[in-house]
Amino acid sequence: MVEFEDGRKLYLIYDCTVCYAFRPLFETAKAAWDWYVGGKPDIPEPPNASSTELPVIVTTDVHFEGQERWQYESRASADSMWLTGPRNFEERMDELSRYDGPCDGYYSS
Repeated sequence: MVEFEDGRKLYLIYDCTVCYAFRPLFETAKAAWDWYVGGKPDIPEPPNASSTELPVIVTTDVHFEGQERWQYESRASADSMWLTGPRNFEERMDELSRYDGPCDGYYSS
């Protein structure tokens, strides 16, 4: 699920086998699941997705029962129904390291 700052929620599929979220977003969890079990028909990236992206929190269920959840910051376009930012926590950390410098403020000379 992705949650926008204004409280809107859209749904996605997070594949725990390969540890990343698929980019298409859906109005309901059922619509996301139907797309996934239907063979994941190709949905091309909408041309305006990046220009309409907003900050979101991605919440993934690590277990099918929903007992364990993982959240990370990303970006998405509700207008384009597309996850435009990082697809998993590792991509988010890679993105942050490009902007924030080395971890913990340690620099090598």
